[in-house]
Amino acid sequence: MSLLLKSVLLALLACAGAALLTAAEATAAKAMIPALNWEPRSDWVNVKQGGAAGDGVADDTAAIQKALDGVRDGTTVYLPPGTYRITRTLSLDGPRMGVLLVGHGRDTRLVWDGEAGGKMLRDGGVAETRFVGMLFDGKDKAAVGLWHYSDKRFETEVRHVHLAFLNFTNAGILAEEKAKLALAETNFENCLFDNCRRGVVFTAFNDYDFTFDGCEFRGADVAIECRHGNFYVRDCHFENSRVVDVLALPEHGCSVRRCTSTGSNRFLELSNSVTTMTIQDCQVAGWKARDGAIRLAAAPVMLFDCVFTGGPPGSAPVQIRDGQRLIVSENRAPEKQEVLQPGHKGKVYVIPAGQRQGSLRSAEQRFLTETARIPKKVFDAKRDFGAKGDGNGDDTAAIQKCIDAAREHAQDAIAYLPAGHYAIKETLKITGRDYFVGGAGFRTCMVWKGAENGTMVAVHDPQNVTLEHIGIGNHDSGAMNNGIDVLQTGSGQPSRMTYDGVFVYGMYQKQPFKKGLHFSGLGPGATVVMPHVQGNLRFIDSAQATILANTTFEGAVVVEGKDQHRDGLLGFQTRLATVVTHGLYLKDNHSIVMSDFYVEQADNGSVFEGSAADPPGRATIQGAKVHFTVPKNDESKGVAMAINNYGGQIFLGHDQFYCEPVNVKIIHTGDKPLDLFLMSICFYNTKPDIHKGPSMQVYLVGNDGFKLPEQTTEYKADDKVDAEALAKISAALDDLRRLGETDLRLNHGP
Repeated sequence: MSLLLKSVLLALLACAGAALLTAAEATAAKAMIPALNWEPRSDWVNVKQGGAAGDGVADDTAAIQKALDGVRDGTTVYLPPGTYRITRTLSLDGPRMGVLLVGHGRDTRLVWDGEAGGKMLRDGGVAETRFVGMLFDGKDKAAVGLWHYSDKRFETEVRHVHLAFLNFTNAGILAEEKAKLALAETNFENCLFDNCRRGVVFTAFNDYDFTFDGCEFRGADVAIECRHGNFYVRDCHFENSRVVDVLALPEHGCSVRRCTSTGSNRFLELSNSVTTMTIQDCQVAGWKARDGAIRLAAAPVMLFDCVFTGGPPGSAPVQIRDGQRLIVSENRAPEKQEVLQPGHKGKVYVIPAGQRQGSLRSAEQRFLTETARIPKKVFDAKRDFGAKGDGNGDDTAAIQKCIDAAREHAQDAIAYLPAGHYAIKETLKITGRDYFVGGAGFRTCMVWKGAENGTMVAVHDPQNVTLEHIGIGNHDSGAMNNGIDVLQTGSGQPSRMTYDGVFVYGMYQKQPFKKGLHFSGLGPGATVVMPHVQGNLRFIDSAQATILANTTFEGAVVVEGKDQHRDGLLGFQTRLATVVTHGLYLKDNHSIVMSDFYVEQADNGSVFEGSAADPPGRATIQGAKVHFTVPKNDESKGVAMAINNYGGQIFLGHDQFYCEPVNVKIIHTGDKPLDLFLMSICFYNTKPDIHKGPSMQVYLVGNDGFKLPEQTTEYKADDKVDAEALAKISAALDDLRRLGETDLRLNHGP
């Protein structure tokens, strides 16, 4: 839609004749997902070439189903622009990995014309799969748009990007509780849900780590419904939800950050005695429920930088149950007497203002974007340069020529590697500006066959370059003897690099210092953004750079280096570590901020190390869950924090220490002064077991226990803290504010 047409429609809505507009016209006046004008790739299966008409008249169900029936690991099914009439459920049958269903965004429409209550698209178990650029229209007749029914394999790292779901009578996206398996580590990025009774619904116990980023929800009963599982909602807009924007009955820690809501009945309903949460920098206007915009009946919660305007007269925006532990700072309700309901019987801890503030401007602020940077001119390693992609021979020269061609063309060209295994014997080099290097996804694999301990890909001083949708040295690509999968270095000049859908070594390997994605010597002008990376991450003397990891899964994070220039930012948002020795190694007194860190089935938690020569550091870590798998009588495992002469401050929480081991060990040695804050934590059938030297001061703030009431150690969940201790927490909130500012600037800026 042109800007002129949109302006005209908005003007019509504001005038007296606005009531004459149809619902479709009113929707058209609002933001829509982008148009994605792809140049089709050589390995894309085009449904129109398979008989689909896409004219809105013919029944395209059989032609699309035929394409889905042919899907194998690594297949891409492509829906060109058009309107595809669907009359029965389409099925993508698993088990499959690395599949891509891709359309042209708002110009690819799947429209339901089948029976009432039908489901448009079902998948039966896919992993490392993407659904990109399609509009699903249920026509107020279909029940569900995308139905995740995982009966063939556990689904993980599934991404939903630039999708729109309109007019579904049950849910835009439904992850079914009755399925044998679950959907976890899934993302919803720049997706729209309009006139769906429910937006996204996930109901199974293992529906973990759902991330919503840049989405918009309009006119639902419930926009996001979590029954079990857990989630992170950031940079999303809600409007006119008839019941509630976010209905949360999760099992592990969650977060809602930098979200806006206008005209909904309620913003958030949270209820579970073991679930911790942070609600950060949200703006809510015009809620209707007399008993609050937010209702909390949960484990400890942190609430800061939130603004509430409008709402029913005399109604406080935040309502809490008796005994609720709540850490608050800088929340405002300008038209109300108080943010919290008068006479509450919760235990509230007030943190004074820090050096930073919230980032949102108003409750009308939105994050859904109608434009997207995508590759344009395609240089194909197989078609244009003779790469084989069969795992044999040597594809190094062909791939490097492909990369060089994209670099010389620039203007968002891509060096594209179709699905396959590409043997390389020498380091591939990425330099230059304004282009992409990428593959078809998880099943585009680079396999090292060069000298031992070599580097597979070297990135140096990139200027707006993206590496995307490719496996480089990861375990699933096969055994390799290289030393580093991807190494990025800098000369000190400004640079910007994006890693999106990059799979390196580390998942389930318990080898934290082996291979992976490395950053070395990045200076103050370097910016790195990671929308999606899997595997080991290592940062060496890069503490002047701005590094933002949106979503990273598996392996370990290692931070080290003796350079004392440390005024950059190393920030993580969604982060998962399972089956690891430790999820984090913070060496040489480096600093880090992590807003949603989930640890499960690990040997141990985190390592913090420093020396007398290192400047003080600060680690601010919020999480969803800390869980260890510890063999009986193995005292070396189950250590949540191993601290060896780290100096400065460590803030941990919100978080949930889950079930095992019962004694959550924190072991401290060294003589550098350290403040350790455990705050807003649910000790779920666990209790803190802290062993420390005299140089570490421990503060417990706003914690609670569940199923283990005796809390036998001196470090009880029910704490006693003074005003001086509470004031120190403002530094942690400032870290989270800075992370939020950076997220908005790099991911949702103009």
